[in-house]
Amino acid sequence: MILVSDKLTLTSISITDQEQLYDLMSRIYLPEYRHLWFDDGSWYMKKIYSYANLAMDLDNPNSSYYFVHYQSETIGILKLIENVPLIEFKDLKSAKLDRIYLDPAFHGKGIGKTLVHWTENRLAASGHSILWLEAIDTQKKAVVFYEKMDFQICGTFDLEFELIHPNLRGMYRMYKNI
Repeated sequence: MILVSDKLTLTSISITDQEQLYDLMSRIYLPEYRHLWFDDGSWYMKKIYSYANLAMDLDNPNSSYYFVHYQSETIGILKLIENVPLIEFKDLKSAKLDRIYLDPAFHGKGIGKTLVHWTENRLAASGHSILWLEAIDTQKKAVVFYEKMDFQICGTFDLEFELIHPNLRGMYRMYKNI
């Protein structure tokens, strides 16, 4: 267990946690993002949170994948991938904040901010100078949160997933110096 603050801890996700991860993300991801998908997000959930995909994620030695706990309640996930170059800053040591999802009931409590600061400190200690992420451009709450955390938009692209509504495929690539 990693102590992030007096109320916030992280535990590493293992392959035996696949069902718990799937259930948690069904509760957290789908209410916020199902509108993006022709199938209400079913395909995405099965792809990203499947046993095979989790095994692949965990096999990456640069990847750290955690459950987020607030006062011992599991409320989200955090996934980092170190040493992943950002195309706009190829020569700088960069890490990707690959996934950060929190139960909407816990938004506004400073948890996301605390997790981003913890991530920055951890990565800076290992020599990274850039933290970057990808965010759906129509998810305004998420984009505003990242901008408040000093992330800047540095690129755009469209997701290639056929089951996303075409007008909702836009993505921002965002970064911040750490």
